[in-house]
Order: sequence, then structure tokens, then C-alpha cells
Amino acid sequence: MTALRGEDVDDAKTFWSWRGRYVGYRSSDCLFGSDGRQLGYFAEGDEVYGCAGDYLGEIRGDRRLITNLSKKAWTRKSVIPRFLKSSPDHHDLNAKEMLVGYEDFPAPERI
Repeated sequence: MTALRGEDVDDAKTFWSWRGRYVGYRSSDCLFGSDGRQLGYFAEGDEVYGCAGDYLGEIRGDRRLITNLSKKAWTRKSVIPRFLKSSPDHHDLNAKEMLVGYEDFPAPERI
């Protein structure tokens, strides 16, 4: 993993799953967990792909991540995972009612 330094976590770029669990934060076009490990990257503006190139989900609503079942087979390029500084965990939020054709964004420890 490549370590990056000097980047601050902007709370405006933090994300939670649809069920309200804290996922992590965005730096540039990358999604990082609270431990600083890169979970994936953003493509097409709101879609999130894992470092291996597999579709994980997308942004819906206000800083919430959700997985569109019809896109689960989508893939993109793979990237070498990076590591940023860790950030404090955030409190979980209230769950939203699941949308038809979607499932909750994977938990960071499953990515």
C-alpha cells in the first residue's frame, strides 16, 4: 500500500451506508475507511468501485451509500490500494427504508 500524508479529512466528505452505519470518507476520488485503508474509488461521479474493480455501490441522498443490484456485475479497472491517516469513527445514523432493487452498501470490514 502507498501511504499518503498531509491530507485532512473533511467531514463534508464522510459517508454512511443506507442502513446508517459509518463507512468512511472521500479524499480526491478515493473512499477510505476510518482505519485509513482505501476501500475503493469513485467513478462516474457517484459510483463506488472496490480496488479490485468490482462495483460496490453509489451515492444516493445526503452522503449515503447503497448498492444497485442491477449493477453488481459491473467492473472497472483495478487500482493499487493506498493508505491515508486514520480518522475518528462517526456515530451511526438512522436507517433509511431500503429501496426496491437495492441492498445496503457493504460494511468496510467486508471490502
